[in-house]
Amino acid sequence: MNLKYRNHKNADSVAKFWGKPLDKPDWYKIENRSDDEAEILIYDIIGWPYNDASEFVRNLNGINAKTITVRINSPGGDVFDGTAIFNALANHKAKIITRVEGLAASMGSVLAMAGKEVQAYSNTMMMIHDPWVLAAGNQYDLRDIADLLEKIGENLLAIYTGKTKSGKKDMAAMMKAETWMTAKEAKEKGFVDTILESGKGLKAQFDLSVYANVPDDLIQCNHELTERDAEKALRDAGFSRAKAKALLAGRSQDTEGIEEIAAQLKNLTVKIGGK
Repeated sequence: MNLKYRNHKNADSVAKFWGKPLDKPDWYKIENRSDDEAEILIYDIIGWPYNDASEFVRNLNGINAKTITVRINSPGGDVFDGTAIFNALANHKAKIITRVEGLAASMGSVLAMAGKEVQAYSNTMMMIHDPWVLAAGNQYDLRDIADLLEKIGENLLAIYTGKTKSGKKDMAAMMKAETWMTAKEAKEKGFVDTILESGKGLKAQFDLSVYANVPDDLIQCNHELTERDAEKALRDAGFSRAKAKALLAGRSQDTEGIEEIAAQLKNLTVKIGGK
């Protein structure tokens, strides 16, 4: 497949879309617990432009354990890379257990469906939706893109209905609506097999503002802003480093742009839970 969209310009657009720089940390980790058991942690955005799905698949194929537990906390990511990872997990010779440990949204929820058993902690959430894309072009380009999105959506719908045994009509309606589910709701609908008890309530770990119907409880964050956080917000609002430091130190009476500062700080309180 010729993935023409994978270029530097679009990579920068995706980075702005997710509110995350491209110099990513390690996005997954494999641990061999014993000769019979292994764990994989997937705790980040899935696939291009942040990470290489082919590397994941190669490492997965090298695991000889009889049981692999895939621990998921992801806001989603690239549909083609996510599909490749899903197929690699679903067709692995080991028993695959997927476990939602924070959030399994978008392609994160698709990866969860790869498990022969799907687990979720009681305070986690899952989200499914129709695929969408950042696009530009003439009327013919956009119609082609819409047709492609429809085909991708049908593939994802088949994955969800294959796990849940829900009818296509009901599942399509859930995807269209961008449906957010608690672990209990996901189990009731067949996405989750087993709910694991957990402690403290879930806090958002990602900038989820790209989605339309994020529950308020999920995006609220109790993180207390540090001076460094506040300085960054002021600089994002257009202030120089010196003026930002002066404002924070209370040495300046300059209130120009105060509304924009407030907006930047408000955004920061939502995003600060992310990486």
